[in-house]
Amino acid sequence: MELDAILTDPTGVEAWRLDETELASTVPELSSKILELEALRVRLVHEADQRCVPNHLGAADTTSWLSDTTHMSAGHAGRIVRLGRELPLHPRMAAALDAGRIELGHVQVIVDFLARLERLTVGQPGPPVETDWNHPDPETGRPDDCQAYLLIAAQLENATVLRRRARALELLLQLDGTVPPDGENPELNEFHASATLGGRVHVKGSFDAEVGEALNTALSGLSKPHPSTDDDGNPIRDPRSAAKRRADALEQIIRGHLDNARGPVEGGEQPHVTVTIDLDALKEAVAKTAKSPATGAWTKNGWDYHSDNATGPIAATGPIGATRSTHGENCSDVRPPRHYRRVRHASMPWAGPVSAAIAARLSCDAKVTAVFVDKEGNPLDVGRSTRFVTPSLRKALVARDCGCAFPGCGRPAAWTDAHHIIHWSDDGKTALSNLVLLCKKHHTIIHKNHWAVKIEADGHPWFTPPAWVDPARRPRPAHNRRTTDTA
Repeated sequence: MELDAILTDPTGVEAWRLDETELASTVPELSSKILELEALRVRLVHEADQRCVPNHLGAADTTSWLSDTTHMSAGHAGRIVRLGRELPLHPRMAAALDAGRIELGHVQVIVDFLARLERLTVGQPGPPVETDWNHPDPETGRPDDCQAYLLIAAQLENATVLRRRARALELLLQLDGTVPPDGENPELNEFHASATLGGRVHVKGSFDAEVGEALNTALSGLSKPHPSTDDDGNPIRDPRSAAKRRADALEQIIRGHLDNARGPVEGGEQPHVTVTIDLDALKEAVAKTAKSPATGAWTKNGWDYHSDNATGPIAATGPIGATRSTHGENCSDVRPPRHYRRVRHASMPWAGPVSAAIAARLSCDAKVTAVFVDKEGNPLDVGRSTRFVTPSLRKALVARDCGCAFPGCGRPAAWTDAHHIIHWSDDGKTALSNLVLLCKKHHTIIHKNHWAVKIEADGHPWFTPPAWVDPARRPRPAHNRRTTDTA
């Protein structure tokens, strides 16, 4: 199918009718035509800008007019307007753009480089020399030579590769240290972390090349995909997106920093996360995780709902693996109305109010300071801080569990929390027989009652799945003992 016919009625093109040869030839031709049309738009917008057409139409400026009339973002519209004003100063670059040999991304890279080059060579005028546009010498530092060099490269490389080439050329021309390039100027570094109305924290920043390389190096090893296994032991891909994996990696770096007290003393204490909660509210939050939610279970008549299907009472009737579960008659008492529920919360110094569930999870492995107050909330006495999991006890946990003990996980021990199986507020002991290592993901799952965990007679943790995973609710060994025979 000819390209002209496609452009005459794009919506009428039936792509499925094109054979492989037509698809292979049409896509590059169409892409080249799009580049030509984008170049035409830049020229037309610039002409409208020169004639003040947007102002005559009542727009504040050309950028807002273009954004409003085309529904493109203000940032994209601004780039088109700026490039339109810059291109007349570089006729050879404009000609290459009009011919479809380069794209707007290439133009942006070259224009930005020429602006930085002007700062680098200020006060260093050279004798006028004619530039050989087919065989330029960029090491002279002359703008035309550099532009010609980058234009030739732009016709062979995408904008990302061209940006690296321009960066290397900029470093080559950096004759002294009086004007550091933007990419290596630490004075331009910035980092913002602001809380949103929804309780999340929005992060935005910009770093120089050295800090950026250190950050990416630190994130790389921790953000790799982590395959898991399904219920039958078959490997499955990590469902997390790349962005989610990087976020998890940054969390591990921060947690490691705080866990090892590597930061400076602040307020007389080493770096730590502080959660403040009323003791009764904490016990209530823990009680919610101790009881079983209403979840589906398989019966002879199909799926039914009961209050103890997920992590309810499990009475052993024989060796490990032979279990039964009891069910209530209805679940009205575990499904309170969702409207006008008053739930006491916890608070953090930076994040503000957070759910009590966060406090319940963090209290599994924490230093807890009891502050006794009167009925008006005035402190009467401050108890001594108590650490629940000592370093020696954690070493024993690592030796036993070798990382996250959840079946199919096995994340490194450095990424795990020490979870109290029977919570400390319910008089659970801080002992090897009541602790298990869990990564954040599976720590949350256990607290949400999707799975039950118990230290069995062999001294190792066993995990009982909810009924919707395994109707028989057969216990499974810890990850590092997954080859154990459960028959």
